Amino acid sequence: MNAGGLRAVGLALVLGAVGCGPGHLSVRVNAPPGANQGRPLQMVVRAVDAKQYLTESYADVAKQVVHPDESMVETLVVYPGTRTETRVKVPEDASLAVSFLFTTPDGAWQVLLDAPFPGKVDIELEESRIRTDVARRPTRKGGVAKKAEAPKAEAPKVEAPKVEAPKVEAKVEAKAP
Repeated sequence: MNAGGLRAVGLALVLGAVGCGPGHLSVRVNAPPGANQGRPLQMVVRAVDAKQYLTESYADVAKQVVHPDESMVETLVVYPGTRTETRVKVPEDASLAVSFLFTTPDGAWQVLLDAPFPGKVDIELEESRIRTDVARRPTRKGGVAKKAEAPKAEAPKVEAPKVEAPKVEAKVEAKAP
């Protein structure tokens, strides 16, 4: 192999070690031991538009595993008690729906990822749903974007009004015994 070929191979190895490269997304899934009642579950990644994402039912997505259409990007079995990572090709003109086919879904079972896609996305699973309160979306520089916080403001200090008791005049009549 000539020097130019060696440089090209070396560059490819370096780019592969740095990240997925343009056009790809790394999806990392953390499935604790109790996820899906301890049973393996299917992860389905599809190229969709927002309307399709909002109108498709769980049964519609589940059918895609057996009878995939052109929207299918990736399917993967996720095992509880493991951390799984896969690399998917991102569509040029669509969003990505990442769906998890839980045995008995209870809450969020899929998430929609819009362009521009980050280099990596982390998804935490719970027993029968995707954990949505700790969505972590890494930035392009490799750090994790901070979760937005509500602005902090102190309530104005107000002194309680001074209230005087009402004056009551009492008449006392004395009766002779």
